[in-house]
Amino acid sequence: MDQKQKDTKPEQQTHDSKTDLSNDLDSSLSVKSSKDAASTVRPKSFGIRKSEVIMAQMTNWWAKGCFYFTIFLCMYIAMLENSALRVFTGYATDSYRQHSLMSTISVIRDVVGAASLPFFARLSDNFGRFELFIVALVFRVIGVIIQFNAFDIERYAVGAVLYGFGAAGMRIIWQINLSDASTLRWRLLAVGVLSMQTIVNTWSSGEVTSSLLEYHDWRFGIGMWAFITPLVCLPYMVMFLTLIILASKTDVWREIRAEEKEEFLEANPSARRFLDKMRSNKWYSLNRASATMKYLGIVIRQYLHDIFWKVDFIGCLFIAVGFGLILAPLTLAGGYESRWQDASTIIPLVFGFLTIPIFVLWETKVTKRPMLPFKVMKNRGVWAGFLVGIFANIMSRMPNAYAYPVLLVGMNASELVATRTPQLGRFVEGIAVPILGFVLARVRRTKGFVLFGNCVMCIAMGVFVHFRGSNDGLRDKYFRDGVAIGMCLLGFATMFYTRVVAVSVQACTNHEYMAIVTSIFAAFYRIGAAAGSSISGAIWTQDMHRTIRNHMVELGVDPSLANMAYESPYRFIERWEWGTPARRAVSIAYAEIQKKLCITGLCLCAPMFVWIFLLRDHRLADAQNLDDEGLMAEGKTTDEAAERKKSQVVFTDDKDYIMDFVKKIFGRKGLAAESKV
Repeated sequence: MDQKQKDTKPEQQTHDSKTDLSNDLDSSLSVKSSKDAASTVRPKSFGIRKSEVIMAQMTNWWAKGCFYFTIFLCMYIAMLENSALRVFTGYATDSYRQHSLMSTISVIRDVVGAASLPFFARLSDNFGRFELFIVALVFRVIGVIIQFNAFDIERYAVGAVLYGFGAAGMRIIWQINLSDASTLRWRLLAVGVLSMQTIVNTWSSGEVTSSLLEYHDWRFGIGMWAFITPLVCLPYMVMFLTLIILASKTDVWREIRAEEKEEFLEANPSARRFLDKMRSNKWYSLNRASATMKYLGIVIRQYLHDIFWKVDFIGCLFIAVGFGLILAPLTLAGGYESRWQDASTIIPLVFGFLTIPIFVLWETKVTKRPMLPFKVMKNRGVWAGFLVGIFANIMSRMPNAYAYPVLLVGMNASELVATRTPQLGRFVEGIAVPILGFVLARVRRTKGFVLFGNCVMCIAMGVFVHFRGSNDGLRDKYFRDGVAIGMCLLGFATMFYTRVVAVSVQACTNHEYMAIVTSIFAAFYRIGAAAGSSISGAIWTQDMHRTIRNHMVELGVDPSLANMAYESPYRFIERWEWGTPARRAVSIAYAEIQKKLCITGLCLCAPMFVWIFLLRDHRLADAQNLDDEGLMAEGKTTDEAAERKKSQVVFTDDKDYIMDFVKKIFGRKGLAAESKV
């Protein structure tokens, strides 16, 4: 296969020079890539080849439909659980009399989730998607159980760490599954399954949360998910296991397993010796038992070696520790007594920033398999996408971090409305993603949509600046309605950042690196969420107590009430009704802080335009990745793609009409030759 491609390459390059705009499908084929494409060809891992065989067992539309539907069910219950737990976290911290640490719990969960994503992607490439899903599910359930039994903030945080690890792992495995099973052209519609659950969840989650709070306490509302979520995930696990069993009966699978075993034996000569002893002795022989134990010991050692080096365990640890040390203190240093000068704040920040150069040194000089492959990472379509992911979530977290208490306490919303309003954005996203998926399949270009999304984000932030930053403590419905409109615009804009940019980034590499690139994009997106929570939490904790106190003095209210309003706002509103001076002081204080947060988000829209212009704009192919497009054009099947032992790693030969237009404005010509990085 490789020799055939090499022989036909000059002829294909000649054909490239003759193609025009109407036929740029041919120019996107991987077999017609740039002259240095051969230098970017790398071996395909056994795990990826197995995954291709597994997905090839879905030979008709109803099989894929059933697979997608099981993931939809899983995502529905997972997000319903996540929504409930985020609300109950506020009640849990309130019961510990440490409500201001709600943002810190969010930071911990997001940072752990971000650090876990490359771990799950790497391991799933090597050991299987199904196996890693089971691991993630176990961690998620254990985390829920610990949070249910926690009687102080420290134990609750431990549960949040384990829950964040498992929840992030399950979601990235689902996203990788959907990407494995779909072509680039229809990738957005397939991955949109993860968003469509919000069409139902937006309305049901508020009812579920309110009902639980009415008849039960927050502990029951958390603990019940330890049983519900695994039960709903059962159809997905059965479907996936069925595909694995079907794949294991194919000749391609047996060939891959034989190659994998032979490679292991060549790397471990002693293992071959023990295996021969196992075969030469009878099953009841002591020599066979001894050889079996020694063989299994070598297998376990090889597994641990693969986990340490192939997954880049140390790199994941640096990310988790570094961001945790930097971000968490930002929310802990506030309160009504500033602790910025304390050693407990300064030391973690110093060590957190010190981990950054150490991480870079580890990735470039020490590790055998870097978390960020250089050939992929130097592609501007990839690193620009990562920057979009970070900035997008920082912006969206500005108005979202304290949305529930702002609506409940500051705008006199009911528990149902306060739960439902922040989810309106997800509801809009759930409706819009399938529609955009069909449109994108027709247009086959991504950059223009992302630019449009950033313009919508600017409008959304402007709406928030007015309606969340001008609350007078009296016109509650007026401001709640404005916030609802802003949330809808925010969700519509976020769809372009999360879904469309993810497809754009995936188009820049092959199936081998798709999972790790997807996970790193999602990790940067979650890091942006953690940074956004930290920024909002830092502004909130540093300014809120003082602001409440100042407005209470202005309205002639006893300023000592500021302590209760800051520490336990949900108890405070039970005593002070809407429209009373004390309640007005809190509402106006909330508005003042929210205005600062929303202006910060609005300012971040400017650098987003730069990162979006740097994205690549590949034509989305009717294949899982651009490297397989040539095979699909020749009429080859997915099974035959799995037989290939090598694949091109990175693609830089996009025809970027938007960048061409921008460069022409500045008098630059010949983008096709200059834009390749």
